[in-house]
Amino acid sequence: MFEPLITQLRALFLTGATPNGDRQSITDLSLNLRVAANSVRAAQAALARAKAEQQQDRKRLTQIEASIEDLENRARNALLKGLEPLAREAAEAIALLEDEKSALEAAIRSFDEDLSGLTENLHRAQSRLRALKRGERTVEVRDRIQKAQSLGASAGQSALARAEDQLEEIRNRQELDQLADREFTSLSAADKPEALLEKLGDAGCGAPVKIRADDVLARLKSELPLLIEN
Repeated sequence: MFEPLITQLRALFLTGATPNGDRQSITDLSLNLRVAANSVRAAQAALARAKAEQQQDRKRLTQIEASIEDLENRARNALLKGLEPLAREAAEAIALLEDEKSALEAAIRSFDEDLSGLTENLHRAQSRLRALKRGERTVEVRDRIQKAQSLGASAGQSALARAEDQLEEIRNRQELDQLADREFTSLSAADKPEALLEKLGDAGCGAPVKIRADDVLARLKSELPLLIEN
């Protein structure tokens, strides 16, 4: 059941990406894995039922053994009381039960051996199914990554490449806007010489154009001694 799936999964790991081939192969793999998983679940249910029936057989065997022991005790009592016909009936029933017991014991021993092998095979199948599912996740992730990095059929470039180009365009526009703002500021200063004069005055290059609060405060402080004298 698993050999074709393993071959298919190995092919997905070893072959390069194609536009549509990998996607179809992954779809087919997922479908086959679902079929395999259903088969494993059916095997689990069948094995569980077989084990339950085996338990029923063991319970029946215990009941038969108890019935044989009880009938033997009662047959002995019948013999002691001289009730041989009744003891014979018990003996006939015991003989039938012993035949059933022997057949049931043989069946239980044989099926125990079969169950051991079946359980081992089921565990092996479950392990292989888990490994295949891990492989399926790996090829699915790889397919998505390759799809993100590969060239698009219509746009001629991947979404990542388009995003990189867009980011570069935005940065270029922002840099251009900053340069334009600086140039506009310098041009505005040339158009308004009073603004340039004010900047030069504030920098200590010549007399200030506007009265500053610091200058007023300094003047007030210098007038304090005169006010005190008067």
